[in-house]
Parts: sequence; structure tokens; C-alpha cells
Amino acid sequence: MKRIVIFTNIPAPYRVDWFFYLQQNTKEYEIYVVYASKNEDNRGWKIEEEKMKNSCFLDSCTIKIRRKYDTKYIHVPKGVSKILDELHPTVVVGSEYNPAVLQALRYCKRHKIPYVSWTDGTLHSERRINRIQKYLRKYVIQHASAYLASSSKSKEAQLAYGARPERCFVSFLTVDLEKYKVHPEKRERNRILCVGSLIERKGIDLLFAALQGVQQEYTLALAGSGIEEENLKKLSYNLGIKERVEFLGYLSESELKKEYAKSSLFVLPTREDCFALVVLEAMCAGLPVICSKYADGSYDLIENGKNGYIVDPYQTEEFRNCLQRMLEKPDAALEMRQASERILERFQFEEVSKGFWNAIFCVEGCVW
Repeated sequence: MKRIVIFTNIPAPYRVDWFFYLQQNTKEYEIYVVYASKNEDNRGWKIEEEKMKNSCFLDSCTIKIRRKYDTKYIHVPKGVSKILDELHPTVVVGSEYNPAVLQALRYCKRHKIPYVSWTDGTLHSERRINRIQKYLRKYVIQHASAYLASSSKSKEAQLAYGARPERCFVSFLTVDLEKYKVHPEKRERNRILCVGSLIERKGIDLLFAALQGVQQEYTLALAGSGIEEENLKKLSYNLGIKERVEFLGYLSESELKKEYAKSSLFVLPTREDCFALVVLEAMCAGLPVICSKYADGSYDLIENGKNGYIVDPYQTEEFRNCLQRMLEKPDAALEMRQASERILERFQFEEVSKGFWNAIFCVEGCVW
């Protein structure tokens, strides 16, 4: 049987669900997943072990680099060649441009195995990378047989690094949509939900600034924890909105679904996100969305004015006006929910898998 080996960073729940779906829905290929590490200390994810089929972990040394908005984790592994010798892959798929992927690519070159380069990254999320990082991206792109992009913006980045357009396929980043569908009993009028780590990158301070002048009554529920929590509490006090903000802390999946079910509007004011899966989750819950233009997945998820709005969170007045309009017209939520249901069709696993398999079929019989 033909064998696909996928290299990725750590077992995120949405990726585990996706890999398990692929494994369960192919008879022609065996799919193995190789993770660079088991976890990172800024993640509180719980994984369904029964879905970790054909999975293994590399022995890696982890380097943490503090960046302007968050911390970058680099896993430097041992044993990449050994695992590939044992698995005898027909095709290798590598996520991003990390040390494990670079070793896998070199192995593929030596053994004339087709290599598919897969990325969530975008030109905006990678705007600060250095010359070496740019060189490595171009090197991987140059030697890959095909390309997988998690969004339209990710494809744009691959093309900018030299990917051949006819070999570049979009396979949207997604979640198991059924997990996030909710049946709300009583939505709280003008309850705004924002989900994400309380760090500078997520732009909660920009949301606070916009909310300061909103005339409508509202409650802002913040689901998440992080190093900026105390600073944000002080900011909410200084801006005079403290009584309208609920700091919920980190929520489990079931707790988060309850928040989606009782909220009436979802807002993501991020300064930078490759995709922003929380927007997809909010759409599953039937919420209209106001999303930052710097969440690069928003361009695939939101049709402006139909199921939500894309705004520049730095433009405080524009952001405030959008919030005000949405709070004044709660009845618009029904039409927006219906628009989201239509858009969500393309994020079903069955639809998303088409891009993945197109990339695999593209390299069948391909040699260096």
C-alpha cells in the first residue's frame, strides 16, 4: 500500500481530527503523522488519544524565542532519517519550514521521494522574518513537488516565495464543524464574545479602545488567559468600561460552547493571526462576526456585510461604528447566520480534503 508521511509541530486537536478523518477515508494510502514535540507550555490542549492513529513523536530539543507579540517554539529533532527509513513513504508532506521539515526534505531529495510543502503562514504573519528564514522558505519551495496552503493568503505567500501556480492547492485550515454547532436556548442581547490568549498580539486593548465610546448597553466576555490579563484589567478601569467586561479565564471545550451559545456577537481584534480558527468556531455557533483584517483567514471566512465585517482594529472610530451598528441591529444576526451556513460548506472535512488529495495526486510518479 502507498504511504504518506506528514511532518508537523505538535498534536493540536483540530489537526488530530483532520488527520484522523484522512486516515479513515482512504483505502489507497496509509497515512502516518510525525510530530516534532508532544506539547508547548503555552498550550492547554487535550487530545483524544484514540484518534492518534499511526502517530509518533521525534526526540527534540526545544528552543523558545520571545518575540514582540508572543513566544516562538523551535523544535530541533533527532532521528528524522531513521523514521523515514522505517516508514518507506511514497510521499512526504511537511508543515512549515522548521528543522524537522528541512531534514525530511533533504531525505526526500536523496531518495527521490516527492515532497509537498504545506503552510499556514502568510505574508503578513511572516513580515518580520529575517533573511535566513526567507532563504529557507524559498529553498523549500524550490525543491518541493507541490504545495498545500491553508488559506488564500497562505497560497499568496507560497507564490511570492516561488511556488508554481499549477502545483499550488488550497486545503483550508478547519475544525470538526459538528463539535462547535450549538443550539442556543437564550442568547443574551448585546453579549459580545472574544476568544483568545490575553497577549498583546490578540489586540484586546484595541477592542477596549473601540468599546469606550459605544453608546449601546453591552457585556464583553473574554475567554482566555495570558500575561496581559492584569494590564487589561487596569486598562478597562482607566477607560471606564470595567463593569462591562467579564474575564472568564481559560475555558474547556464544553465551557466555551456554552459561551458561544449565549452570546450574540463575536469579535476578534487581533494584530496578527495566520488564520484564526475561533472565527470558524463562532460561525458554527451561528454568531455574526466582526474580525480584524489582520486575521488572514478572515478573507476566506467572511463576506463583508453578509455574515460579518472585516475591520482595521487600529482605526478606532471605524471599529467603534461597526460595533455600534451591530449592537443596534440584533435582528440582522439571523440573516448573517444563514450566510455563514452557506460559507461553512467549503470548510467541511470532505471539501477540505479535496485540496489535500489534489496535491498528493499531483506528485504521483514525480521524481526529482
